Amino acid sequence: MKFIGKFIFLILVVSCSNKQNTLNKYADYPVKFARQKISHPTNDFSILIPKNWECKVEEYDNENIILGIDASSKPDKNGFIDIISIQKIKSFGENKDLESEFEYCLNIIENNSQNRKIVESGQTELLNKKSYFLHTKPDSNQNGGTEIISFILDSGIEGVFYNLTASASQTEELNKNMSILIQSLRTFEQLKNK
Repeated sequence: MKFIGKFIFLILVVSCSNKQNTLNKYADYPVKFARQKISHPTNDFSILIPKNWECKVEEYDNENIILGIDASSKPDKNGFIDIISIQKIKSFGENKDLESEFEYCLNIIENNSQNRKIVESGQTELLNKKSYFLHTKPDSNQNGGTEIISFILDSGIEGVFYNLTASASQTEELNKNMSILIQSLRTFEQLKNK
């Protein structure tokens, strides 16, 4: 009987240690940080990002990407950075509604992502409005691999969406860093409908 008890305990320890973090766990992880407000130069949106992060307005060669901003942390002791990326896009799949755009993106990831796995996906109200999210991570738990949570939001214009992405390196600070990214994305505010 002692052997069975130890065996069951070992199974529980192994299965608990393999649990993956979810969007809600990251969103609920307690962390405080100084913030700064940034806005896209067209005044299309604003967001609060961690203070002292670098921010860059992006220019894209892709006709489907209307505008965007990337914000990045300073490299950690191993050279890894965390990134917030916000893009306003025309549907890549010529979809007119939010759910169809999400399903199109999910299908692409399921069928074309090598060395990545989907942790979870679905609808969420985490950003204080209806959105869909995709949470992926590398197949291996190698230190420095990038865990990504992307949100797709409706812009108010048919066939045009916002893609908000949090990318954090899988380091010992993953929970804290991803929580900072998610808390920042929760402050996203669309300023105009154009």
